[in-house]
Amino acid sequence: MDQKTRDAIGLLRHRIISPVLMESGRAQMKYFRGLETQAFDVPGTGSKQFKSPTMKGWLHRYRKHGFPGIVPRERSDRGAFRKITPEKRESLLALRRDHLDLSVVKFHERAKKQGLLGDPPICGATLARFLQSENLSTEKNTKSRKRFEMSRFGELWTGDFMHGPQVMDQGSGRRMRKAILLAIIDDHSRLIVGARFGIQETNLPIERVFQDAILQYGIPDRLYVDNGPSFSSSYLAQVCANLGIGLVHSKPYDSPSRGKIERFFRTVRECFLVDLPSNTQITLQDLNERFTLWLREGYHHRHHAGIDSRPLDRYQLSVTQFPRRRASEEQLREYFLSRMERKVKNDSTISINSTIYEVPARLIGLVIEIRHSHESPNELYLYENNERVQRVLPVDVRANGKLYRPHPRDSVIPFHQMKKSEPGSSQ
Repeated sequence: MDQKTRDAIGLLRHRIISPVLMESGRAQMKYFRGLETQAFDVPGTGSKQFKSPTMKGWLHRYRKHGFPGIVPRERSDRGAFRKITPEKRESLLALRRDHLDLSVVKFHERAKKQGLLGDPPICGATLARFLQSENLSTEKNTKSRKRFEMSRFGELWTGDFMHGPQVMDQGSGRRMRKAILLAIIDDHSRLIVGARFGIQETNLPIERVFQDAILQYGIPDRLYVDNGPSFSSSYLAQVCANLGIGLVHSKPYDSPSRGKIERFFRTVRECFLVDLPSNTQITLQDLNERFTLWLREGYHHRHHAGIDSRPLDRYQLSVTQFPRRRASEEQLREYFLSRMERKVKNDSTISINSTIYEVPARLIGLVIEIRHSHESPNELYLYENNERVQRVLPVDVRANGKLYRPHPRDSVIPFHQMKKSEPGSSQ
């Protein structure tokens, strides 16, 4: 098993234990017992279930050793659905998507008749777990949704994107683009710890907004987000794992579970966007300046009905009693770097985004790790064993040409200096 697969397994374990990092021991065991029947897609292994003591052990090692404590040294398990071959798996999934109205029992009978369950066929319970792991089960959650609130600032931050107005993107020839707001709200105080308009739902706004929020307000216990591509990326998972933040994803299409951030977006539309001039073309920079001023002088100082106070007052009262963990600006820059791997070619180069970069010749044939900031994607750094080695620069072929000195081949017998025969020797 390579290091990349081990890190992916470590991120999966962190995702499992994240929701109960700050809970009591009883709540943790109740949560882990509830996951015992759930199958997880383990990188390099396949679908697998875990016992509650195993998950409890991950939590203990994470608290003691951090993220390296839950990265496995080796794995040998092959998964829980070994009887379902890849060909039959695709056929089962296609058949299930065509018959979502059937119960698991009826679907088991139909799949058995078509010979998709192996020989001997898998039982109904195994098929049910398989369908549940693929989110194709017909079971529905009938539990009621209850109103909740965290007891202190920083226990839970919720982030989401909102599509906003059209703005002038000066970086693309003054073309009009849709502005997209990324905002992060604290559950206890309703304070907006980070917010910024951009033009993409990528890792770049996450790096900007989340990093600035942590630098200003401290490290939260948990981050609650949806299942969008940016929030589900390994980049955000790696950042949260390194900072000791529990990353929790809501169920698909479950916007009400993120009601506080959705309510804030409604306030933005009703109290901020309506006051923007409609007959002029506003730039993205101007929009962010207006929005920051509205947050600082308006939203944070207004009475919030949900908490019966101002968000700023509730925040200041909470952090006075319960200070947050902090990280230096240098640490945050390091944690928020994006990572990639490349194999070094025989000419000591690697290719990234159609650009050729030069690395030390001792790394020829090896897979190396490159990190960079989303703010400066062309500023690349070489890492070895999680230590920064040097900056990686594009190849300067002309400079290399000045250093190149070809050496002629030495002939064994020069043709223009044939050795003459000795006297008395036969010709």
